[in-house]
Amino acid sequence: MLGARGMAVVLLCAAACSVPAPTWHQDIAPIVADHCMSCHRAGGIAPFALTDYDSVREQAHRMLDQIERGAMPPFSARSDAECAPRYGWDGDPRLSDAEKATLQQWMASGYLLGDPSAPPPIAYHNLARVTESLVPEEGWIASGDHDQFICNLFDVGNTDVAWLSGLQIQPEHEDIVHHALIYALEPEFAEPFVAEHGIGRPFVCSGGFPADFQFHAWFPGNQPLQLPAGMAMPLVPGTKIAVQLHYHPHGGVYGADRTSIDLELSPSPPEQLYFGASFGNQPDAPTLLPGPGDTEDGVPEFVVPKNTAEHHEHMRQPVPNFEHGREVRVVSVLPHMHLLGTGLALTLERRKPRGAAPRVECLSNTGWNFDWQRTYAYHAPFDHLPVIADGDVLDIKCTWNNTIQNPFLQRLLADTNGGMPFDVPLGEETVDEMCLTILGLAQPAPRDLSAQSIARILAGARVTARASAGPRRTEPPGRRARTPPSS
Repeated sequence: MLGARGMAVVLLCAAACSVPAPTWHQDIAPIVADHCMSCHRAGGIAPFALTDYDSVREQAHRMLDQIERGAMPPFSARSDAECAPRYGWDGDPRLSDAEKATLQQWMASGYLLGDPSAPPPIAYHNLARVTESLVPEEGWIASGDHDQFICNLFDVGNTDVAWLSGLQIQPEHEDIVHHALIYALEPEFAEPFVAEHGIGRPFVCSGGFPADFQFHAWFPGNQPLQLPAGMAMPLVPGTKIAVQLHYHPHGGVYGADRTSIDLELSPSPPEQLYFGASFGNQPDAPTLLPGPGDTEDGVPEFVVPKNTAEHHEHMRQPVPNFEHGREVRVVSVLPHMHLLGTGLALTLERRKPRGAAPRVECLSNTGWNFDWQRTYAYHAPFDHLPVIADGDVLDIKCTWNNTIQNPFLQRLLADTNGGMPFDVPLGEETVDEMCLTILGLAQPAPRDLSAQSIARILAGARVTARASAGPRRTEPPGRRARTPPSS
């Protein structure tokens, strides 16, 4: 971060070295296009546009403050003395120090316009290749003052194993679609949802689908899921893609939204199989460790006490055996909490370190904002990615703020018609809490890639992952009502 001294050095260098002062057209517009315009544009999710000289000049001081504080662009990855990941992240939207210095120098130099030129293209990120688009049969009309959570089911239609190498959400009304959570439901788990709600017909939901099936999260401006070359996620015949959409209608009434999903299906079998496994949400000892707010007899309890600004829950979980003779590497990390969360740190302790891998490795360290969920994929070659093995231990630490100073608590109380903070337990509903991390994993593909072989691999991974993921819903969403205490 550049302070007053750093700013003075930048300006001195610019003067002494005869470096031309930055201008809007040549220097600032490309930065804003790359980092801001995908949300801050007409019809975008942001509250104001940043697509021309006048709007950026007007908001420049506010922009710089948000950038320096790390609030914008929204990206919650962090690194500190306790947990510092070895690698950076693909698609990191944060400005570099050089870009921050350029913005500061432009402001200090008097907001020079420069030579007029064509406006820079907004930095959209699209799949390399779209092989199929899943479009709902019916749209959802979002309206009112409160956020709405709407689910939908899509049929991939594959009669043999399909190889998913990319996915992208395509919202129809971008100004109100705030984020989306994406799941892959195997046939036996999809059937009750399909029986109740059908395919392509939106329905109101709260907790979404079972969290251990989630494999991606999207928000405006986020990159699509694009797996590395040679890697794909297997979809057994009958798999349903499910999505939970978070609408933010902010008091308006809109036309029916038919947000669709673009898929990239690889025509050939992959070299590495991609799959997900969930860890966390542990309700009991020994994986849930004792902590503040537990019962008087010292038995660990997952509950976020009311009027507590910094509550922690700590879990230690053994890694199950999903190797089956093939080395497994961590490709990505998707943290997941609910409204009151403020941070999640994930550390791997290896039973038998291999090669240059450290015995203790920070896999991820993120803040948390319910409105800006995302998957964090490592920026590293496959053979450098962290190895995870049977008998290793995942150390998971989550933090919450259950005080009225947390604006998300005010939203929670509005959603539950409550007047005062209350103790929030572990659960699936948005008004409950979670401490969950979903790992994107990959391993060398076996020789046998038949549907039967893939089904066995997924079943084994799902059983061990579900055992790790703690409690989960056994009924379709929307059947359980929760009434918080009145005090």
